Amino acid sequence: MDNFGIIIACCDQDYFLVKGCCASIRYFLGDIPICLIVDGNLSVKSLQNHYGVRVITQQTVKEDILRKRSFGWGITKMVSFWESPWERFLFVDADTIVWGNILKYANFDDFDMIVDKPLEINSDAAIEKYFFHVSNLEKHFPDFDWQKHRADYFCTGTFFAKRNAFSLQEYIDMLDFVEANPDVFSFGGEMSFLNLMIFRAADRGKIRVGQENMQVIAPDWDLQDLKKRFCITENGPRVQNEDGFVIHWAGPKPLLSTEKTYADPMTFFRRQFAAMDRGYSGKRADFWLSLEDYYSTAIKYKNKMRKKLKNLASSF
Repeated sequence: MDNFGIIIACCDQDYFLVKGCCASIRYFLGDIPICLIVDGNLSVKSLQNHYGVRVITQQTVKEDILRKRSFGWGITKMVSFWESPWERFLFVDADTIVWGNILKYANFDDFDMIVDKPLEINSDAAIEKYFFHVSNLEKHFPDFDWQKHRADYFCTGTFFAKRNAFSLQEYIDMLDFVEANPDVFSFGGEMSFLNLMIFRAADRGKIRVGQENMQVIAPDWDLQDLKKRFCITENGPRVQNEDGFVIHWAGPKPLLSTEKTYADPMTFFRRQFAAMDRGYSGKRADFWLSLEDYYSTAIKYKNKMRKKLKNLASSF
């Protein structure tokens, strides 16, 4: 596919998972170009050396307004819409892997964006929890028929898009709105307002949106069903029925020793990268993965403590 690549947003807390994500891309999709949008100061040289990934940082981003306002949890991925090295791209979160031929959904002849199709129609409770507070949305966006898209709202952990699908000014206006009206969107990051941007633009005829069942959100599945569908055998992943998915650990993360989710697919690809990067295998590889897990967990709690102290200081 010409002028196309895969973009992953990452930070120091989830970089250990990005290695598995990139390994899965190479395993299933070959030498397709990869770009990392890096939030913070961390070295990604190992991925550059082995996979030739491109890197966009807060220092190298071209648009000054994005440098100032679009780095941080949830919003770093928005940089991809204007700074993508390619005209067309697939975005995936750091806590994902690809499974099978996900590129079969990249129908850019008919659509400007291809997004996940939820398995169930979003209930009132789900919309209020994950997307927006309906009464406040109706107040500020009376022209948007939110009911029409009840079956469309999706987790934005992955999507196909064309560069400049939205104008940069539209995004900045949305950031201004979110800052001035924190009572409209119920979920942090970009998920709530990006859904609004996508389906409002589609209603206005500005973009063509297609939907496919292309994302597996791990906490939404029964653990045993995940194990059966996404089995790791002695010979590697066993892909069934020409599957093409992005597996997304949107809840508990796929740490090596976790019992909270089914981590085998991510573990397989993390081990692959450890073997390539460090020559580790067996118990030595698993020990290294455990160290990465502990490091990530330490960063997670450090960031939480920093946020609490910041909120406490601002209350005085």
